[in-house]
Formats: sequence, structure tokens, C-alpha cells
Amino acid sequence: MKKIIILLFLSFSLTSYAQDKKLTCLDFNKGEFRNVSPNPNLNSIIIRMGNRQLEITNGVQSYKRIEWLNDCDYVLFFSKKEAKKDNFKKYINKNGGIKVKTVKIENNVLYYNTYYYENKKEVVEEGRLMKTSNHASFR
Repeated sequence: MKKIIILLFLSFSLTSYAQDKKLTCLDFNKGEFRNVSPNPNLNSIIIRMGNRQLEITNGVQSYKRIEWLNDCDYVLFFSKKEAKKDNFKKYINKNGGIKVKTVKIENNVLYYNTYYYENKKEVVEEGRLMKTSNHASFR
């Protein structure tokens, strides 16, 4: 009986510790996320592994290459295959990609700003990335 109580206590303690863990930028470099945007058309699921990212928005998949600037900030580039078919994506890639700068992390949410150029004008947008899983796999 004592062994069961000790095991339950240890299990509860480990679960509590895992929930209290403060996430850092490195926790957002790999895993599955939900991108939450003020524009509901831009809400998406993101799966990230190393320097590759898959975004699924309204059932449409988009692959991106990540160029890490540091543990928190990075630049996104559309896949060459996608950029060939879409002039906007080609323009973004040729003009430095989409820069993503971390603003803050609260609980399991990373707040960020994106910066990119459209018609020689800088566009700045805010967003939130909610971590949903450490698991990440795609082709």
C-alpha cells in the first residue's frame, strides 16, 4: 500500500512539475503549433522540425525553409516549388523572406511580429504561436 501511495505521489509531482515548466524559445523550434491570428483566415497548424516547417491553413499545405538568426528569431522562405507557381511567394523570397521576431512567451504561447516587404513597403503583423505538442513529423 505504501508503494502505491509513493508511486501516486511521484506521478503527481512529476505531472505538476511538467505543467509548471516555463517554455523558452528553444521549445518553439520543434513541435506542433497552432498559429492564432486576428485574421481567422490565417489561423493554421504548424509542424516544425529543424529548418523545415509545414503550415496547413484551411486544408492547404505550404512548406517553408527556416533560417534561424538565433534561438528566438528566424526568417521564413517559401519552398522553391511553391515560389515558382506564385508571384507573391517568389517576391517574398527574393526580398529577404518573412522575418519573425519573438516579442514574449507566456505559458505555452509565443507572441511574435513578422516583417516583410510588399511593393517596396514594409509590412508588420502580430501573431501568436501556441504549442500543442512536442511531436513533429512530415515528409
